[in-house]
Amino acid sequence: MCGSEAAARVIGPKTVAESLTIDNGLNRGEWGPIQVCSQGAYVFAFEIKYSGVGFVDDTSVNAIRLYCETPTGSLTDLITSSEGSYGQWRGMRACPHGAMMTGMRANVVPDMGVLGDDLGIDNLQMKCAGGEILDGQHGVPNMSGQDSLVTRELTQVGNREMEAVHMKIRQSADARDYGDWGLWKACSPGNKVCGLETRLQDGHTLEDDAGLTDVIMYCCN
Repeated sequence: MCGSEAAARVIGPKTVAESLTIDNGLNRGEWGPIQVCSQGAYVFAFEIKYSGVGFVDDTSVNAIRLYCETPTGSLTDLITSSEGSYGQWRGMRACPHGAMMTGMRANVVPDMGVLGDDLGIDNLQMKCAGGEILDGQHGVPNMSGQDSLVTRELTQVGNREMEAVHMKIRQSADARDYGDWGLWKACSPGNKVCGLETRLQDGHTLEDDAGLTDVIMYCCN
C-alpha cells in the first residue's frame, strides 16, 4: 500500500522525491535531525534500539539506524536521527544482496492515560524491493503457523562483523507486540528509502517518557 507525500526537495547531498509518514504516530516529543544517505546510496538494512519493560519508566524503541550502500554493494553510511537513553541495538536486518528498502510500518502503543506507562513505537518492519519483510524486534516475525523463508549471513560493516537476517514471507502475518500495527507506507515505483527523521520523548525525570513516538522516512529516485 502506497502512502507517501510527494515533495521533492534537496536534503544534504540528495534530492528527496517523497516522504513516508506512519498513520499511528503519537503527538509528543521533539523531532530530531533529518539524516540521509550519501549521493548514489540507498537504505538496504535497518536496526532498532529497544528497551524491554520492567523499569520505573518503560520505553520500547529508542532509536532507528539505517544502513546505506551503493547499487554495487559498497557501504557508505550508518544514519540515525534522535537516539534515546535506554535499550540495546537488536541487530541489523538486511535485504537480500543488491536489494534496497522501499516501505515501512510501525507498531505503536497508544497513549495510556494518566495512570498508564507510555511506550511509543514498540516495533518497526521494513519491506525490501523484492517483497521481503524484515522485523526490527524479532528478526523473524511470529508467523502464527504460516510459512516463511529465513537465511542469515555475516556481514562486515567497517571493523564490525554483524549478522544480517533475510526473510521472505509467503503469506502476510503480524508479530505479537504490545501495540497496534499501522498501515504499510511505500515509496512510489522506482524510488527507494534514503533517509529518516524521528520524534523522541526522552530525558524527563519527573515525566512519563515514551521513547520514539513517530518516524518519517524519505524516498529518493
